[in-house]
Amino acid sequence: MKTRLERPRLTLAALFGLVLAAGAFGQTITEFSAGITPGAGPFGITAGPDGNLWFAEYGGNRIARITPSGVVTEFSTGINPFARPYGITAGPDGNLWFTENGQSQIGRITPGGVATEFSSGITAGAGPRGITAGPDGNLWFAEFGGNRIGRITPGGVVTEFSTGITAGASPESIAVGPDGNLWFTEFSGNRIGRITPAGVVTEFSAGISPFAQPLGITAGPDGNLWFAENFIDRIARITPLGVVTEFSTGITAGAQVFGITAGADGNLWFTEHNGHRIGRITPLGVVTEFSSGITAGAGPLGIAAGPDGNLWFAENNIDRIGRIAVAASFYTLAPCRVADTRNPTGPYGGPALAANADRSFVIANQCGIPSTATAVSFNQTITQPTALGDLRLFPGGASLPLVSTLNWKAGQTRANNAIVSLGPSGDIVVHVDQASGTVHLIIDVNGYFQ
Repeated sequence: MKTRLERPRLTLAALFGLVLAAGAFGQTITEFSAGITPGAGPFGITAGPDGNLWFAEYGGNRIARITPSGVVTEFSTGINPFARPYGITAGPDGNLWFTENGQSQIGRITPGGVATEFSSGITAGAGPRGITAGPDGNLWFAEFGGNRIGRITPGGVVTEFSTGITAGASPESIAVGPDGNLWFTEFSGNRIGRITPAGVVTEFSAGISPFAQPLGITAGPDGNLWFAENFIDRIARITPLGVVTEFSTGITAGAQVFGITAGADGNLWFTEHNGHRIGRITPLGVVTEFSSGITAGAGPLGIAAGPDGNLWFAENNIDRIGRIAVAASFYTLAPCRVADTRNPTGPYGGPALAANADRSFVIANQCGIPSTATAVSFNQTITQPTALGDLRLFPGGASLPLVSTLNWKAGQTRANNAIVSLGPSGDIVVHVDQASGTVHLIIDVNGYFQ
């Protein structure tokens, strides 16, 4: 029978595996100060619709724009001199929207720098902070002083919601969840809140440590929400069903984690305001801190993924914007066979893979792959399948992905390329979707990331 080999390509599952890579990237931090007025106090930051980054100057009462090359322009016309801009987000209308914590207003600024302020419908003393574009085409914001969640249409019509929010909760940050709802942190209430686009609120507190003081929140690449616990120096994860897990290992005591965002590398990145560092946490909870290149006493606050694939953050204490580069480091290897289940029984040999079962292979320290590798590039080949099926590959300790890397019919031999990150033990897991029987697998590695 003629063997048909699938043309090598990077599948969705391969991309998923790369996204889960825990730390397969090198980091370089650059700070920008030219064009930022002393006393500006940069706070929130976001990627704009024009390919630039936009940030709020809490101390300077301005909104500023910084290009990916570091050129800054500040805008103050139309902004109240006591506005205290805090949070900022790109809106569905192609403009930037920001909160004015000092004046209890919402501001809108065009990419050309024309600002408009809205106050009608916002309760006095609301003190809006976090803001995000909602799934309904409106902007949603957290009222820290008003104990409410607000919604403003692109036309400036405001609606406030308070039912279901515990008194004294102090909503702080807000983000869109994977479930189509808005999720927000309750700084004083020590809870996470969820509000539907219709305004129905549910609060979650189970699993959140006392005095955690949740601050920033963002949607993660794993289908969950991730948030910063400022007072206890932890990063936490909450599922759409409200199950909370906290992570502290690797975060220096006294860090005071503040902002958090999802990076282009599939990890979560956060600022340490008192630690003067940038932290990275993988979806599996592995933390790495970065301080080289950050000026002492910088006080990082807001952080956002830029259009250039890097992370950008506001250095509140020293009036600078920082950029942390996320660049892949890939090392090629001469093709090397790390596993072949046609061989005698062993860790890298037989037996054949069984239908509807998992098998782990420790890839680190094999075929020249170092223990520091975080992801591997390889060619996978299946042969002698007894029935139609498919293969799913994922890092050890991670959840089974929804997509496959290779599909086959009974009796076929097929091959494809894949990039899959390694688990904590330097391992990958192979899952066979097949009604019954067995299939043989051959793995030939050709490179790794670290």
